Amino acid sequence: MLCKLPKFWPILLLAFYVFAEKQASLGSMDAVAERMGAGSKELAKGNAAVADTSAFSAAYWNPGMLAFKRGLNIALHAEHRSLDRAGGSFGIEGNAGNRMGIGMAILFRGDTDFLLIDEDDNDMGTAAPFFMLGYAGLGYRLSKADGVGISLSIAYDRLGLGREWGVVDKYQSPLSFDLGWFRFWSAKWQSGLQIRNLGFNSKLSASWRRNPSRDNSLPSSDALRPKTFEAGVVHRNLLLGKPVSVSLSLLSYQVADTLFVFDPDWHIFKSRFGFEWRAIKNGDLRFGIDGKNPSIGWGYAFNIANKILWVDYAFIYEWEADLLNPLSLTLRMSF
Repeated sequence: MLCKLPKFWPILLLAFYVFAEKQASLGSMDAVAERMGAGSKELAKGNAAVADTSAFSAAYWNPGMLAFKRGLNIALHAEHRSLDRAGGSFGIEGNAGNRMGIGMAILFRGDTDFLLIDEDDNDMGTAAPFFMLGYAGLGYRLSKADGVGISLSIAYDRLGLGREWGVVDKYQSPLSFDLGWFRFWSAKWQSGLQIRNLGFNSKLSASWRRNPSRDNSLPSSDALRPKTFEAGVVHRNLLLGKPVSVSLSLLSYQVADTLFVFDPDWHIFKSRFGFEWRAIKNGDLRFGIDGKNPSIGWGYAFNIANKILWVDYAFIYEWEADLLNPLSLTLRMSF
């Protein structure tokens, strides 16, 4: 049987491409860590995971989905990208009773051979900067169809410089939190919302002051993890008699250090699209677009002593930078 997608899906896809044209690049180490995401399965599907209950780890993608997790699930993800960049994630999650789920996730990213140049363009060797994001989440099921959740997060980064540079080498962000909501509308439709990077202050901003020098000789700077608003929908159906899912997410990064601003000049927009097809009994084929970056991948499940081990692979092409990233691998185990 062919897949019968709703008639308005072409309109959504057109809106997706228009929306993608409005996106801009976010800099900083934590933005790079978030762009790399958590998991090869999700990367292959364009990171369109805010409304996908199969996404891992839900503590990062949408803590509202934790309420629908069952059993114990563990995932380890690693990838190597162009320009000597490496990263990955680790996650563990499961249910805590009939209505609650808990989980944690760690995202990490590092450059293995970052060239250092001083103000006179002299080669000063290399550094190995490292960045890590940690999440701990709790989800609660309001009904059979609705779940809400909250995740606490903290960031840590290390510049990887020697003491001769005279700068502070390690930083840790204040605690921030994410809010998520998830709903099953039917057996075929589900949706999710998340607000990420909220701070414990009157502006709900995850911002802080950074002093880069040990002797206070350099001026301090403001650091901001932008509020991220994400909404997504997933449709499940059949393609040639096999299960298929189509995902769409829209995001807005607010780069203003305020409670909320309506001015679009203070927002960076992005869209994500994902496709997954259970082509064979234990195997999935995947395709996605994250902004303007296409990706493909696959997953295969092995039954080991009544447990399921998934092996996921993803390949991504960073369109604007013209970089191929052929190596992203994840191992997922369900108990």
